[in-house]
Order: sequence, then C-alpha cells, then structure tokens
Amino acid sequence: MSNNIPRVLSTLVYRPISWFANSKVARKAGNEVYANNRRYIDGLGVASIIAKDGLGCYLYVTQSLNNKDIPDDKRKFVASLDLTNGVLMILLQLAMFFTVSNKVCQTKMFDKFFGKLFDRPVRKAYYKLVQNQPGFEDINGMKFNKEFKKIRSNVKDAFGGLTSLAAATIVGKRMLVPLIATPLADKVEKKMTEREAKKKGLPAPQTAKNDKSNPAMKGKENTQESQPTSEPAKIQNPQFANMNNMNSNLLAKYKK
Repeated sequence: MSNNIPRVLSTLVYRPISWFANSKVARKAGNEVYANNRRYIDGLGVASIIAKDGLGCYLYVTQSLNNKDIPDDKRKFVASLDLTNGVLMILLQLAMFFTVSNKVCQTKMFDKFFGKLFDRPVRKAYYKLVQNQPGFEDINGMKFNKEFKKIRSNVKDAFGGLTSLAAATIVGKRMLVPLIATPLADKVEKKMTEREAKKKGLPAPQTAKNDKSNPAMKGKENTQESQPTSEPAKIQNPQFANMNNMNSNLLAKYKK
C-alpha cells in the first residue's frame, strides 16, 4: 500500500503540474510576472474572478430551470434573473477593470491620495533608515533618489492592483449590477418566452399588466368606495332611557 502512494501522487499530482508548468501559457505568465507587468498580473486576478462568475452563472441558470420547488410561472423569471446577473457581472467587472487600471487614472489617483505623503514624510523616514549606509549620506543624492523612486513605483503598482480589483468586484459587481439586473430580467424573460413559443409554433404570449386605468377596475373601486359604511348601532342602557323620560316629564310640569 505504501509503495503505491508515490505512484498515485506522480500520476494525479506531479504529472499534471509538470505538464502545466511546461506549457506555453504558464511560461508566458511566468515571464510577464517576472517582468512585473502589472496590467497582466491584475488581469489574471480579474480573469479568475470572471471565470468563476461565468461558471456560477451557468450552474445557477441550469438549476433554476430544472428546480421543481420553484413554481412553473416563476421559473423562467428566476432563470432570466440569474442569467442577467451573470452576464452583467462579467461585463461590468471588465469595464471597471479597464477603466481604473489605466495608467493615467492610476497615476492621478495615487498622486491625489498618497503623493504628498511620499514626497515628504515617507521620504524623510526612509532617509533616516538608510542614511548610515554607504552612498546614502545625501538626501538629494542620485543613489537615494533612484532607490526611493523604485519604492514609490512598487507601492504605486500595488495600489493599482488593489484599486482595479476593488473597482471590478465592489463597484461593478456589488453596486452597479443590482441596479440594472432586475429591470433587464423582465425583458430577458419575455425574450425566452417568445423564443419558446416560436419553437412550438404558438403565438407570442402577451404579458398581462395591472393597469389602474382599467374602467372595470375603476368602477369596482368606485363602487366599493361609494358604499356607505354602516355605523354601529347605538345601544342605550334602559336605565338612562328611563332617566331621559323622567327628565322630560319633570320639565313638563314647569312649562307654562
């Protein structure tokens, strides 16, 4: 049993990893990452999220169409809503990523939020750390400026990666998609219904709308509103009734 474990690992783990590592895709990715191509690195992150959302969209739509727990008249709408959500997630994440990952946009955002911080406090703090090292005696020296520029560039690249992913997942996926998905789901459901009816050779069904301007509905509402509400009958206590009669009799004596 123990002798078979290395063979199983070699077949199921080592060989697939070795095959992928030697493939053209892996080599290209390794070269781009080694060259610190930030746009490529950030694109890999967004591509993995989009691939996951695409697979999830397919599974959700398939599950909704075949879910017997959902009523038949609501099943297509749920599936169309899942499809709309999935497509919008992919498109808006790509749009936000390519918008925010632009170098011009990244430079303006970084300079606005962290430009002054790096030009003054961070520069002085870094100088205190390296001032005793050879070649860094002068804060305005060429070597110091070169090293500090490299640090600033690395931090800017990290900032660009975070903002690109945040814009794609938070703004595009969690904020913009819910605002657009529900209205579009009705249209997608209508298209799916028309397409199914066309395949069966049936006329396109017309969706009924609750129109408040319907005269029948108005007449019904007016009839209900025009009916007078019956007031509760006033129940008089017999004792108070007798007292009223007594009062009237007593007053009658004093009338002239």
